Amino acid sequence: MLSTGPRASALPASVRPASLLALCAATMLAAFAMLSIPAYAHDTLISSDPADGDTLETSPESITLTYSADILEVSPAVRIVDEAGETVADMEPTVDGPEVTAELADPLPAGDYTVQWRVVSSDGHPIEGSVDIAVEQDPAGEDSADQDSAAPSDGGGEGAATGSSDAGGADEAAGSSDAGGSSGATGAESGEDSGATEESGSAMPLLLGVVGIVVVAAAAAAFFVLRKRS
Repeated sequence: MLSTGPRASALPASVRPASLLALCAATMLAAFAMLSIPAYAHDTLISSDPADGDTLETSPESITLTYSADILEVSPAVRIVDEAGETVADMEPTVDGPEVTAELADPLPAGDYTVQWRVVSSDGHPIEGSVDIAVEQDPAGEDSADQDSAAPSDGGGEGAATGSSDAGGADEAAGSSDAGGSSGATGAESGEDSGATEESGSAMPLLLGVVGIVVVAAAAAAFFVLRKRS
């Protein structure tokens, strides 16, 4: 009869450290779950028109990209580069919920192209990717226009041809300068966003270390309490 009292009171005392350990384990699992959420929160491209790998008979009039969630209207960018990596179209797309649409000002000649896109996901993180397309035919009337420009007129003379060549060279130089500046600006924005992403990612190991220290300290305290009571 006398030994029953101590045994009954010892049972709850031995259960307390175990409960504390269970609570610490649950806290650690919750912390890991919270840290893993941002890795899966980024939106993704689910479809495009034209689709990746499409071969088109003629140039598309626009590029439409559809994502898994609404895209933020923060500096979206879509550009098209040719096989040599040269930018042939640099567009400012419009955002309508999960859809991003970029209109082509000029049709694309026959060739292989890569549509490069960069948008801001609904979670505030920038995402980017590319879609490959091919065009089989040149725009209608381009061949006849080339022939007309190649054949000199009776009154044009050599001076007219030289003037046309100089004007074309100036236009190409101006276009190259604009494309270079736009590419540099896009690269700078990408660098800033990458730095922000790396900074946020570097905080994860610190948080994991704090959680680990708390769990180890709680486990040690529970062990000493259990040993003292036993």
